[in-house]
Amino acid sequence: MDVKGKKKDNIKARLDIALFCNRKNMEFVCDGSRVVKPIATFVLEKNAQLVVYKWLKSLCFSDGHTSNISRLVNTKEYRLYGMKSHDCYVFIQTLIPLAYRDLLPKEI
Repeated sequence: MDVKGKKKDNIKARLDIALFCNRKNMEFVCDGSRVVKPIATFVLEKNAQLVVYKWLKSLCFSDGHTSNISRLVNTKEYRLYGMKSHDCYVFIQTLIPLAYRDLLPKEI
């Protein structure tokens, strides 16, 4: 979700991509005097992130399935706060595939 301080997409990771992976679209690009790190194709734009957070804010689950995820959403800062381990599991396994299905390019 491109949260500052919470992502592992750093310089060392991009250099490793150049060495070990065959993903030319993820490597550093020399643009004259500066080096540019291209944005990954799976990163959502701000308006798409807002759509996901508003959708999460509107969700309701049955008792015992997960906590009230809508209380954990902050749409102003584009963040999720206070998720327990089971909430993260439900988010990763069931909600991310549903939320990102129409927002990401089809090749992903």
